[in-house]
Amino acid sequence: MTSEAKRWPHAVIYDPDAVVELLEMKSKEEHRALLNAVRKLGELGEQLGPPHMKPLKGAGPLCELRPRQGQSDWRAICRRSEDFYAILAIDRHKNFAALIERAQARAARYDRPLKADRP
Repeated sequence: MTSEAKRWPHAVIYDPDAVVELLEMKSKEEHRALLNAVRKLGELGEQLGPPHMKPLKGAGPLCELRPRQGQSDWRAICRRSEDFYAILAIDRHKNFAALIERAQARAARYDRPLKADRP
């Protein structure tokens, strides 16, 4: 096993539309903070808990990544698929309702049953 695989045991991918949103971030500091939150997700997976990540009530399998322990104005919405996490949408917290709506629309692109959901 490579040292990279040891550091990132959980694969993280970006939805193409989320990549566009990531590139539109103006603040380099906030951009780094968001990438740091994604790195932590890759390292810890489900063990990454509040205040860095929390499940979204009423939004199915979606989770909110919260850079800077929730102190950042930026959020990323992700979901776990069978063998990876998908970053679905990125935006400012003030646009949270639209952010969730976009993430829910994109989530179907990654629908595969989890091993635990299979009979």
